[in-house]
Amino acid sequence: MVRIVSAQHDSPRGRWTYSEWRPPGLAGLVEVIWETRGTTTEPQDRHYPHGMFELLERRSPMTGLGQPPIPLPFQLSRMITSYWVPQSIHAAAELGIADALAGGPKRSDEIARAVDANPDALHRLLRALVALELCAVGDDGAFALTPLGACLRSDTSDSVRAWALLLGSEQHWRSWGRLVDCIRTGRSVPELEGRDTWVEPSNDPSASTNFNQSMVQLTRHIAGAVAVSYDFSAFRTIVDVGGGFGALLPPILKANPELRGIVFDLPRCRDGARALAEKTGVAGRCEFVGGDFFTDSLPKADAYIIKSVIHDWDDERSVAILRTIRAAMGPEARLLVVEPILPERPGSSPFDAMLAHTDLNMLVVTGGRERTEADFRRLIERAGLRTARILPTPATMSIIEGRKP
Repeated sequence: MVRIVSAQHDSPRGRWTYSEWRPPGLAGLVEVIWETRGTTTEPQDRHYPHGMFELLERRSPMTGLGQPPIPLPFQLSRMITSYWVPQSIHAAAELGIADALAGGPKRSDEIARAVDANPDALHRLLRALVALELCAVGDDGAFALTPLGACLRSDTSDSVRAWALLLGSEQHWRSWGRLVDCIRTGRSVPELEGRDTWVEPSNDPSASTNFNQSMVQLTRHIAGAVAVSYDFSAFRTIVDVGGGFGALLPPILKANPELRGIVFDLPRCRDGARALAEKTGVAGRCEFVGGDFFTDSLPKADAYIIKSVIHDWDDERSVAILRTIRAAMGPEARLLVVEPILPERPGSSPFDAMLAHTDLNMLVVTGGRERTEADFRRLIERAGLRTARILPTPATMSIIEGRKP
């Protein structure tokens, strides 16, 4: 058997070496060795059908450039079929597989009974979850949650189950099915179909609750980073504008015992916001005020923080929101916009990939967009404010501070 190392390749996701094996009677069997930098997770010890490819994770450094190890059509095919992944995760979330495994490993037929699913089909889904490293299977054939898969449980602080339910929902993937129409017209799917993105959830309480719960799950991983990245000690009252259930405020209030918080959002968020304030121990210093930031005045406060709201809207509506905030601000009050900042130059890093696709999601689903630093400065200036400074956080978000001129 002869091993021929034909190329090495350094890509943004790691270093690869391409090797060709020519065993007797099976010329062309290819082995690909993945050497990770720790920036992404690739399958380990995967054996593809028909002896085509093998991926092995290794840790030793490599150098050298060359041709990509996997044929380009195969690389692109992996991207094309990647939509299978979120639907598999959504199915696991919808069925409650992680909750069914919370007590320990179970055989697939036991899980099928627990989640009321067809045993054979459920086993096939579990096989996919093992491939995604959300589950592991033991020698006895029982399936168990991995730490990653545990994030699909409904009862943990790290849960993203509601987010999986939201992005894997039929309405969401059907909207993405019209991406070409959105690109051609520059309009969102709700615009194309004559409906309002934000009115529909009010007609479906369960959808509204899941949306706000998904925002809670995403926000609580960012809220701590915001709390340690900005000095809130000079403020006595802060308003979370469009705060949903108010997940952004608890870490900020806990770090600043003299600070009081107000969650401002549509009245349908009231019960969820009160429940979360009780659960996080800040109910005594946090209240909910119902209203619409396009039509209603905001409560008076020293600071107005608004996270992941501006990206939901086009420039005109974003400026309108910021003007509502400006109208409520006193001379020394602060505007704090918490959003990711889109790099001026497109790139291929994990951060670039996340923002590029979030930007497309805003185009498709809401008609909003992600923005560069220059974009944010223009919006804030159009609202009659000035950008005082921009602070990074340990998370993917930055804090853009605005003040009155």
